Amino acid sequence: MTLYLDSEDISFVSVEYFKSVALPPLREPIDISKIKDSLQRDPAIWKRGTGRWFAFKNKLWGSGTSEEKAFKPLSDIFDAVIREASKVSDAPVKLRFASRPVVSPATERTDATYSDAYLLLVDKKSVDTQGGKKIQAKHSDSGSWDDIVVSFEFKKSEGDAEGEDCEKRVIQSLHHIMYSDPCRRATFGITTEDAQMKFWFTCRAATLVSKPFDFFMEPEHLIYFCCCLAFANVHELGWDPTIRSVCVGGETQYDITVCTDEGKNLVYQTTKVISAFSAKALRGNGTRVFEARLKSQDGKLVKDAELVVLKDTWRDCDLDREDKILEQIFADLRAKQGINQEAEARKYFLTVLAAGNVMVDGKIDGTDSLLCMTDLPADCTSYPLKPTRTGDLPSLPPLPSPAKRSTVLHRTHSRLVFKEVCQPIYEVRSLDLVFETLQDARKALQFMHCVNWVHRDVNVANVLCAGSTGKLADLEYAKCMDSTTTHRQLQMETPDFVACEVEAQKYLFIPPTRWSWLHEHSMPSFRFNPLHDMESLVWIPTWTLFYHVGQEHSSPSVDQIRWFHILFPGYSRLGAFVGSFDPWVLPPSFHRAAYEVYDMHQALLIAYTESEKEMLPAQEPAYTEPLAQLNSILSECIASAVEYSRGVCLFSPRAVLTS
Repeated sequence: MTLYLDSEDISFVSVEYFKSVALPPLREPIDISKIKDSLQRDPAIWKRGTGRWFAFKNKLWGSGTSEEKAFKPLSDIFDAVIREASKVSDAPVKLRFASRPVVSPATERTDATYSDAYLLLVDKKSVDTQGGKKIQAKHSDSGSWDDIVVSFEFKKSEGDAEGEDCEKRVIQSLHHIMYSDPCRRATFGITTEDAQMKFWFTCRAATLVSKPFDFFMEPEHLIYFCCCLAFANVHELGWDPTIRSVCVGGETQYDITVCTDEGKNLVYQTTKVISAFSAKALRGNGTRVFEARLKSQDGKLVKDAELVVLKDTWRDCDLDREDKILEQIFADLRAKQGINQEAEARKYFLTVLAAGNVMVDGKIDGTDSLLCMTDLPADCTSYPLKPTRTGDLPSLPPLPSPAKRSTVLHRTHSRLVFKEVCQPIYEVRSLDLVFETLQDARKALQFMHCVNWVHRDVNVANVLCAGSTGKLADLEYAKCMDSTTTHRQLQMETPDFVACEVEAQKYLFIPPTRWSWLHEHSMPSFRFNPLHDMESLVWIPTWTLFYHVGQEHSSPSVDQIRWFHILFPGYSRLGAFVGSFDPWVLPPSFHRAAYEVYDMHQALLIAYTESEKEMLPAQEPAYTEPLAQLNSILSECIASAVEYSRGVCLFSPRAVLTS
C-alpha cells in the first residue's frame, strides 16, 4: 500500500504562525495570560523554584520510567488548564485526556496502531458495531480512533533516532485517522521530546508542524492549544457534521447528506465502500466512493430504492465540479456534432443524479475553513515525505529543507451521486470483459478529444464496467484544450498510468536534428495533449496482463515479476516504453492478447514520433492525424484482443506485486 505521494511534504512553521492558522479561534473571554498567572501562583500546579509544572516532579531525560509514566502528568496539566478556563467560559468542554490505553483504540482496520495519549471527544461520535450504541469499552481509555482529536507521541530524550521515531508515529496516527474515518476533515497531534514540544495539524490541503518550544519555559503555548480545542465546536475540531456513523447489521455505515445546487438536502445511507484509494494520502483529493441508498425525510430507507454510487471528494479550488465539466463536454458535443452524437457519447459516461458542494456552518466547505491562510511564511521550511510501497512509515530527513511551494493549494469539498453502480476495471476477472471495457473507454476519450477536451487522469480506478458497457469517470482534472485557464501540475496519485512525457513535463520524441534547431530558436512549452490520455489507456491492459496470473493460487514467474517492475517501477520508465516487452514471460493463455497490447504500444510510439517530428517554437505537436490513425489501430487491436481472450480468467497472484 502506498501511504504517501511523491508530492507530499510537511511545512515547518513557527509556533505563533501555527496557532494563528491551524487552531480554532480562542473563545472569549478566555485569557491565556491570566490562566498562566493563576496556574503559576498555585503551588499544587507550578513549582516556582524549579520553573516546572508540579506534576513533573523529576526531570524527563535520563529517568528510569517509561515514556507513558514520564508524561502521564500531562493529564493533570490539561485538567488544571481546562478547570481554570471553565471559570470564565460557559461553553461545554468537548475533550478529555486519555493516557496510553491497555489496548489499541477501537477500529475496523486490522493494524495495531496506537499513540501514547489522546485528547478524545467527551460526546463520542463512534458507534459500537455489536450493538449500535456509543462505545463503552472495558478499558475506558481505549476509546476509538473515531473519537480522537489529538494524538500524542512522547520521547524522554532529544536524540535524533528517538525524535525520528516519535515523528513517524504521529504521522502514522494522523494518516490513520484521515484514512479510516470518512467523517474527518482534519486532525491534530503533539510530539514531545524531553521538554521540547511540537504541534501538528493535517487536512486535505497541507500538513503543518510547529517549531519546537519548551513547554516548561513557555507554558502559554500549551495552554493556548488546550483552550482553543477544548471549547471549540465539533466541526472546528475536524469533523464533518454532514456525515454520521451508524450501525447497520453489525457494521459501520454512514448517513451522508448531499446538499444539491437546487437547495435540496438528500440523505443517503452507505451499504459498502467501493473505493478509498485517494484517501490514503494525507494531502490530496481524499476521494471516497460508496454504494448507497436514498433515505426518506423520516430517516428510513426509501422502499425499493435503487442502489446508487455516492462520491465524496475534495477537488482543487480552481477546478470545476465533475458534473459541471461533464455537462460542458456534452454541450460542446451537441454544438459541434449534433444531439445524436451527444446521446451516443452519454453511454460511456456516468449519469449524475445529484450533485452539490458540502455545506458546513452555513458555508461551502473547503480546506480554507480549516486552515486560515494561503501563503506560507517566508521562513517556512519543509520535510518531504517519500512514498512507501510496503506500508512502512516514511523516513524524515534530519533537517528540513526550503519549502518547495510558497502557497497552500486549497480544496473544495463536494459530493456527487451517480446512477450506475460499476466495477473498476482492475476488479474485472474475465480478460475479454477487460478489453471490452477498455474499448468503450477509448470511445469515451475519442468523444472528448473530438471537441478538444482531455481527461488527464486515466487509470484503472476510473475505467469502469457497468454490465456490458464500459464507462469513463473522474473528470475533475479534465480540461478544454482551447481554455486559457492555467491549472496546477497534476499530482501523480496513480503513477503507473501516467504518460512518460507528462511525468517528465517535456516532449520526448522530437528528432535530434529538430532538437538542435529548436535550441537555437525557442523550445516549445510542454502541454498535455490527447496522445497522453491514449498512453494512459494503453498502460491499463499492460498492467492487467503483467500483474495477474492465469490460474488460481499460482504465482507469477520470475521473468514476469522482473518485467512487471521494469514496466511499472513507480518512476520514470521511458526506456521500457520505447523498448519492447516479452509476452512469452506471461501465462500462455495471455499470449495472443499480449501481442495485441504490444502492437498498441508500437502504434502509440509512431503517433508520438509523427506528431513531434516537425515541431515549431510556440506550437504544440501536430497530433490530429496521428491521433486519428492511433484510434483506428487501437480499435482493431482491442477488438482482436477481445476475441483472443474469450474464456480466459484473471487471478490475483499469490505473492502480491507492488511497483
